[in-house]
Amino acid sequence: MKKVISLILAMIMVMSLFAGCSSDDQSTEKTDSTTKVEGSEAKDKDGDVKEEKRYEISWTAYQKAPTDPDGEMLKYFEDMFNVDIDVWNLEHNKYEEMLNVRLAAGEVPDLFRVRKPDQLLGYVNQGVLAEIPEDTLNQYAPNIVQVTEENAPGFLDFGKVDGKLYGIASVNPTNIFRLPIIYRKDWMEAVGVDKVPETLEEFEDLMYKFAKEDPDGNGINDTYGLSQDGMIAIFGAFGGVPHKDYWIEQDGKAVYTGTMPEMKEAVALLNKWYEDGVLDPEFITGENTGGYWAISHSFVNGRIGMTNKGNFYHWTPEGAFSMVDAEGNEVPTEAGAVYKELMLVQPDAEIVFGQPPVGPTGISGTRQYNRLMNFYGIGVYAAQEEGKMEKILEILDYVSANPDIEVRTTATKGIRGKHWEWVNKDKGEAVTLDEYKDTDYSYEIGANLNMTVPFKPINTQAEWAYEEGFHLNGIESVIQVATPKMNEYSAELKKIREEAYISMIAGDKPLSYFEEFVEKYNAAGGTEVEEEVNEWYTANKK
Repeated sequence: MKKVISLILAMIMVMSLFAGCSSDDQSTEKTDSTTKVEGSEAKDKDGDVKEEKRYEISWTAYQKAPTDPDGEMLKYFEDMFNVDIDVWNLEHNKYEEMLNVRLAAGEVPDLFRVRKPDQLLGYVNQGVLAEIPEDTLNQYAPNIVQVTEENAPGFLDFGKVDGKLYGIASVNPTNIFRLPIIYRKDWMEAVGVDKVPETLEEFEDLMYKFAKEDPDGNGINDTYGLSQDGMIAIFGAFGGVPHKDYWIEQDGKAVYTGTMPEMKEAVALLNKWYEDGVLDPEFITGENTGGYWAISHSFVNGRIGMTNKGNFYHWTPEGAFSMVDAEGNEVPTEAGAVYKELMLVQPDAEIVFGQPPVGPTGISGTRQYNRLMNFYGIGVYAAQEEGKMEKILEILDYVSANPDIEVRTTATKGIRGKHWEWVNKDKGEAVTLDEYKDTDYSYEIGANLNMTVPFKPINTQAEWAYEEGFHLNGIESVIQVATPKMNEYSAELKKIREEAYISMIAGDKPLSYFEEFVEKYNAAGGTEVEEEVNEWYTANKK
């Protein structure tokens, strides 16, 4: 059982620093040019200052450009922590390929970035990652622990294998916002609806009007209510996100939503809409026909009147909120990428946001992206050198999760007044100064040693997102991961699932096929996956 659990514990989990804390209790003190970390000066038993060991630390991080070994910020942190840092310049798109070449040569980075969460077990099994004792993490990276436990409780457990911590979870702070629900407001007005749907019945009524009452006024029957992405909110009204590996908790167990009996009801409704010409018959090919992934061409081109595609910031209307520019002027925000595309194609279009419709049992929701991004571990050789792991954690904590927002911003953008300047410090908003705009200077100078930590978003854009309610009614998978069995059976299970859902919605198979699909899915590995997942969930859920 222990071995099985250890395998289960190796799981896949699928922007910027945001302000959230004040700065007055950090164990740092500033000097004119650098900051000295308390405790960096060791004393012997007689109280005399002794010379601290200067570690050589190899470091991997997210990079958009190579770091100069003499980069200004790299030197800044080397002086601050009395270390020499060797940043491995691993091109992002070839990260694993370049990393594995060096691992094969016997090199292991001391600060080891695991880019994809599902790779953690593999590196542990290779013996290149060291266990990070939790007491050590708590002592030397207290801010990372505190921020993660406050804003993403349970995520640190995802880095455990066989009960031992090997990876510190890096968590996306903005994925607390769910997918947006967008309607064509001008279409709603054209068909005589002035209330944004709140229930599934109201939603259905509006979709039929979009499909049957010529909302674009061109006299041609060429519009539909929704297509593939809009279906996400419909499944959500029955409690699931079946087209992804999403799990919810029911009666203390992790349950895969794709085979939940409730999904049959959602499929039945979508089949009805398909037969009635309300669901776009081209839903199978998706709403995006190429180019930027977040664009719903079906919506932008006036084929459908509702979508659930993209992220909330893609749909920001021009001037939705104001921001302060580098000169201190309050200026309207620019339009989001997809909204901008919509205005290019249909400049008279209007949109309105809504909440996921409430289903027959009072449930509502739509997909919320997974928050786990990657892991940061300690290389096995670093752990063999006394005090080195502690020094690495100390640096990582300082540059990633320092309660002082000015420290964190300096760690990622460089020197204030030279590279950047505040426009609204209370909201954590800074601008890059002209000389460095549109460049990758921060990576080049070594301001890229940090990991992403889930500080609560508080900037102006986030305030707008809260006002629009994007933080409400998201469905977040309780298992943002794929177990080894998931990896083993994933391709076949996905094929079975997609064929079943599409065929039942499009009427190629009867709804009674749902039970046969579940049996087929479970026999193809679904049962084994669920058993693995629940072993992990039972052992680790808080």
